[in-house]
Amino acid sequence: MAESVAQPGVDQAEGLRTIFGAESSCVVCLASALDSDTTIHLGHGIAHALKNSGHKTLLVDEFGLSERRTMSGFLYPTRYDLAQAFNNGVDLMKAVRAIDDHFWYATATKVRSMNDRHQIKLPTLDERLLNAGLSIDYILLPTNDPNANILSFYGKQIKRFVVSSTDHASLSRALAMVREMAVLQSDESYPVLIIGGESEEEGQAAFRQALHFAGWIKAFMASRIVVDPEDNEISVPVAGPVSEFVLPVDFFKTISAKITA
Repeated sequence: MAESVAQPGVDQAEGLRTIFGAESSCVVCLASALDSDTTIHLGHGIAHALKNSGHKTLLVDEFGLSERRTMSGFLYPTRYDLAQAFNNGVDLMKAVRAIDDHFWYATATKVRSMNDRHQIKLPTLDERLLNAGLSIDYILLPTNDPNANILSFYGKQIKRFVVSSTDHASLSRALAMVREMAVLQSDESYPVLIIGGESEEEGQAAFRQALHFAGWIKAFMASRIVVDPEDNEISVPVAGPVSEFVLPVDFFKTISAKITA
């Protein structure tokens, strides 16, 4: 009978849990200067890449339905929002849905508004997960607003990545995010991933000032289309962005490798 061979990613994840214990859960803030739909898809793809590498991953989706332009609903239906668990209104595991081996999903669309009303309570999400008997390696939060106060409710160990394209509007938003984060942690260099553009040199030039350039991901913009199911007629969408990024097949694997490095 042949011996089974463990996957390298599984060995790494199990090794981290053995060395650091269950408390090694890391919150990955994917601070995106891109549109909401692209940000959600980035988070979803990265979450799958992490879980495929053997890392126990929880994807937190904080975008409300009104913020989505090309999506008709949430990635996965959930009965409760994390805000209700943070408010101790429901049991945490009623708000966290197991999707696949090593992959969980939760919505957090109400966390910010409830925090503004001072209705969010400690402990943090990573502590709540441990108390519920679920050990998670990475809590992944794709967001357009990396507010430090909100992030503090997810965990103590936070790793931040900034994602931007090379266009002026995206770069401006990304720089504003970096400045906001640097107010509280001025000694930290935030890795910046550049998507799109004509060349890696263009990506490097975009973030040459006192920021850590984490890499350039080749991508191009393609026009979005809508296909009429009745006669297969193709038209331009009337709502949402008219174009979207087309990413290389190894894109999510590349980013997950940078996260776990």
